[in-house]
Amino acid sequence: MTPPAPVPPALDGLHVLALPAGTDVVGLARAWFADARWEREPGLAQPAARPTGARFRGIAVEAAPVVGALAVAPGVVLVGPHPCDAATARALGLPARDADLYGLPVRTPAEAQVPAGLLAGWATAAARRTGGGILPADRASVVVPDPAAALDLTLWSAVPVAAQDVVPLVRPALSGSRLGPASVPADGAPGFTLTATFPYDGAVVVRLARAAQVPLVLSGLDWREHGPWGYHVTWEPPDPLQLQAEPPSQQHVVARTRVAPAVARVVGTLWRAAGGTVVDAGGFVVGRAELDERAGAALR
Repeated sequence: MTPPAPVPPALDGLHVLALPAGTDVVGLARAWFADARWEREPGLAQPAARPTGARFRGIAVEAAPVVGALAVAPGVVLVGPHPCDAATARALGLPARDADLYGLPVRTPAEAQVPAGLLAGWATAAARRTGGGILPADRASVVVPDPAAALDLTLWSAVPVAAQDVVPLVRPALSGSRLGPASVPADGAPGFTLTATFPYDGAVVVRLARAAQVPLVLSGLDWREHGPWGYHVTWEPPDPLQLQAEPPSQQHVVARTRVAPAVARVVGTLWRAAGGTVVDAGGFVVGRAELDERAGAALR
């Protein structure tokens, strides 16, 4: 029996986050940890001075790689990247592609003031966002979150669309569904909830509400690029328990695949009407090109 591929010894005793090679790990980290920064940037150290003398002629002096140290909070540091080729990744149970491996501490010090589970939650969200995976410190298993499982999106905008305007606006994006009237808050405040029910695939709910706080990832953007109004577009599957199932049933996957483009089309329609910035369920910004790709998935 072939033994499992080794993880670099420098990562022993650490959880390992595997991201596709070249992924912007700082951008991912700052979506959850605003002050994330390199304490030590990865790269190549300056090579030592070339030795002189006839007996050293022709000897190449190579620069040694420097492993980075990414501080996401005081006392909480990720170490990496450690390159991993596709064959090794496959042997580890990770997606079979070239990857960058980062070591994460198993426990965060109390003085770091990082809530319990936050770092693990970020690692899971980052792996799902990029199609990566996680090797727990005990190496007893591998976690590969399904990127397709997170289809809910929220548009953060400075402009609230009126309830009476939203139904005709989004109806073309929800073809094949039964679209109910928009319900509004009893106190007459701006906002609405709109439900589109599909015959076999559950429902898409569009809800507009003003938030006291916006996702952390928006703090790095110009204030004109977002606002306090959240257009939350979520999918309610026929069997909600399947959202927690690993793996979900084939019926759930089929329904999710059919509904996902509708979610993206609704958000794209609202974006064109109200402007703003789209954030996914993992707390990461979704750009226009990605949104268009999601919306067109059913057409390919």
